[in-house]
Amino acid sequence: MEAPQPIDAVASGMEVPTTQYGRAEISHDPPYSAANFCCPSFLSAVMSIICPFSWLGSCRVLHEKEGAMLLTWGKFSSVITEPGCYVLNPCGTTLSKVTTKQQTTDLPNVKLLDLKGNPVVVSGVVFWQVEGVKASLLNVENVYQYVNTTAMATLKQVVSKYPYEDDEIHIDEATGSHSKGLSLKTEAAQVSRELKDVLQDRLAHAGVRVIAFNMTDLSYAPEIAQAMLVRQQAEAMVKARKLIVKGAVDISNDAVSQLESKGVQMSEGEKTKIVTNLLTVICGDQRAQPTLSVS
Repeated sequence: MEAPQPIDAVASGMEVPTTQYGRAEISHDPPYSAANFCCPSFLSAVMSIICPFSWLGSCRVLHEKEGAMLLTWGKFSSVITEPGCYVLNPCGTTLSKVTTKQQTTDLPNVKLLDLKGNPVVVSGVVFWQVEGVKASLLNVENVYQYVNTTAMATLKQVVSKYPYEDDEIHIDEATGSHSKGLSLKTEAAQVSRELKDVLQDRLAHAGVRVIAFNMTDLSYAPEIAQAMLVRQQAEAMVKARKLIVKGAVDISNDAVSQLESKGVQMSEGEKTKIVTNLLTVICGDQRAQPTLSVS
């Protein structure tokens, strides 16, 4: 995804930097205030004094690796993340909890389209953790469902940017080296890093930190798997044939050169016959049958 380019920059041909993923700041919590628990508002204080028996159920326990957010008459009051027992004014207050443990979200096999339009089956797993209690409870309806839905959308977006495998050979102009392009099959680490960065930007406002986002399974869809297997076999056969022919040519050339170096005089027709016989024996699928001319 690229950032929108200003009109004046586009008109002048200036280079506009693209958006880099993974730089969004996670929404963290404000400091804890004990006064907001016992006396969150004047109305709550008055009502709790008029009804003192309401304080009998005012104790709340917060466990390890948990966070809680206090709402007073529907408005945000405070956040606590330290475990312990807290006394909460029972009038007009609501305490919502969320776990801050590291969690995983499994994305089952889903059929997607790669860059070339081929259907592929992909599954993944997301490792994440809540760091902003307030953001995870206020900014989204259900943080667990939100992570799952957003991770699925991110997986579809990133997978569609890469082919399953890239057969084209790319030449580096600087070094002259030959290499294949990026693909889902060969660049798993880079794809996982991009998945993590894109998902982090989408979950930062919900107070979620993405630890890792990995693809656990990758394959062609069943309807094209057989056709792709035939294509891969054909490609392997072509590569093997090229190697055999190259070796046969080298062997034939060495044979003629060694014969001439040892003083064997041969005409062009005899050289052609030797090369033809050697290429036939080496490159043929079947075992060669020797024949003799009786004329």
